[in-house]
Amino acid sequence: MTCEAGRAYGPIVSRAEPASGRDNDRVVLHQVHPLKLAADISASAISNVLLWQHRLGPALSVRYLLPAAGSALVLQFGDVDSLRETPQGRYVLAHMPPSVMAVRLTGDAIMAWGSWRRSPKLIGIGIAVIVAGWSHGLVEPESDETDDADSGYFEE
Repeated sequence: MTCEAGRAYGPIVSRAEPASGRDNDRVVLHQVHPLKLAADISASAISNVLLWQHRLGPALSVRYLLPAAGSALVLQFGDVDSLRETPQGRYVLAHMPPSVMAVRLTGDAIMAWGSWRRSPKLIGIGIAVIVAGWSHGLVEPESDETDDADSGYFEE
């Protein structure tokens, strides 16, 4: 395809097309970018203080707009692909399916509710759920397969 000036352009890609696996990886990988982590943690802390003060509008704005801006900046300008080779990158690619992200969001909601209710106990529970979500891959499920060489039995 060419424009009036004669420049060649590539094929037109519809936004309705499904994202490639590489794009999905970038979305997962950006979660461990230092700027994204700083935006998420800062937003949560500031929002929790505002919720404690019952300033709902500013609290929700900070809680959701700051992380969204962090994501947009990191995905647009950050070197997300280089995170693939880091331990953090390999960890999230292997152990951060949507169900685990839902666990982390549930913990965040509990923490926000605890801040609104001024309940350190609920805030602590929310933090524990978030940590459990991030720790998902640290607990290896036991395998049902046994290796004969390791079974302790010797063939005669």
